[in-house]
Amino acid sequence: MSTPPLAYRKIPGGGLSWKGRGGLWLGEDHLLEVTSIVVLEQYRRFFFREARAFVVQRTNLRFLWSWILGGVGAALALVAGSALWVALANEKEDWHVAFFVPAVLFGLASLCFLILWVINLSLGPSCRCHLLTSTGWHALSAPTRLGKAERAQVQIAAVIQTAQGPAPTAEAATP
Repeated sequence: MSTPPLAYRKIPGGGLSWKGRGGLWLGEDHLLEVTSIVVLEQYRRFFFREARAFVVQRTNLRFLWSWILGGVGAALALVAGSALWVALANEKEDWHVAFFVPAVLFGLASLCFLILWVINLSLGPSCRCHLLTSTGWHALSAPTRLGKAERAQVQIAAVIQTAQGPAPTAEAATP
């Protein structure tokens, strides 16, 4: 007899890190982390009965990327504007046409960086998720935005509590 395939539910909110694109999946008795780069995939399985805590920690990565993307976009826009100004200020010269090409190229590059800047701002605050198990702390590659991480935390905590049963109270511990 063959065993039926495991049913997984995707937890909303992926993540992008130096290890690749990450995602979390809920299995029947475990949490599966999938990290992929192009054609390579890495899997880590964390069983609910061994889980101790799921921690969401806010980071300043969104702020850092906002400064980088916005700064590069503004610098490229400044170069594009300068090239356009030189081209328009010297209309009577034959060489003024050559400045329109860098003005357009730097303007398009600036537009790309500013679009990425707006996307980064619209995704919300960044975070890092960690899972504490009986073997130690494990940094997860997903989710990386605070709103989705908090929703994932509620979902994962409910499944862990169902798998482990209710938490013991202080009254039950005293004889």
